[in-house]
Amino acid sequence: MRDARTALGLTIADVAQSIKFSPRQIETLERNDFDKLPGATFVRGFIRSYAKLLRLDEQALLVMLDQKTPHADLQINLPEDTGAALPQPGEQRNYLPHLVLVVVLAALALALFSFFDWPSKPDTPKPTSNAPAVAPPLAHIEQPPATRYEPGQPVPPSDPLPGPDIRQLVFVFEDKSWVEVKDAAQRVIFAQNNEPGTRQIVNGKPPFALVIGNASRVQLQFEDRQIDLQPHTKVDVARFTLE
Repeated sequence: MRDARTALGLTIADVAQSIKFSPRQIETLERNDFDKLPGATFVRGFIRSYAKLLRLDEQALLVMLDQKTPHADLQINLPEDTGAALPQPGEQRNYLPHLVLVVVLAALALALFSFFDWPSKPDTPKPTSNAPAVAPPLAHIEQPPATRYEPGQPVPPSDPLPGPDIRQLVFVFEDKSWVEVKDAAQRVIFAQNNEPGTRQIVNGKPPFALVIGNASRVQLQFEDRQIDLQPHTKVDVARFTLE
């Protein structure tokens, strides 16, 4: 490589500027003094770069390098007192402590999830226009049975009220609708799915808390007043209180 550099009229400084190695490293390489260079990988990369600059066959130079510096057997030496040992061929390792640690960590994660994220009690589903599977328990107030009603006809008069503090709600259903009514004591006095073309009278003590599903298809009368459900309706379910 020194002869090729000289033939091209290049100085060591020229080479150092071109391939970005120090002049001292270039001189060391040209003397084949590989022990003073930092490692075999560095030397091989150094030779490739220098060979390209000199337009020499880099593979031929690497073969010559291998002949001059045979590879030594690699050994792995662990530092003393590390507590680690390399596995030997055919040796079986005990993974039980690792498995126990994984199980303990998984159990701890599950416990933390249950403590912080598990709800204290399930949410009570709110009634909608569809009837729930099970109606809430009713207070012990006997309600008149539903009667048939033809749309467009006036609402017939209801039966006399059963007491001085009792008031009457009259529902007329043009379509199927779920209705829940609570009285002044927040007791459920009426809760059921109602068929289209029927009239239902509900007796109780006001104020009444009402939930009416499919509200656009229901008429409500209270103390000779027709109640407008539209201002209390959201997603076709009316929720409001009548006093």
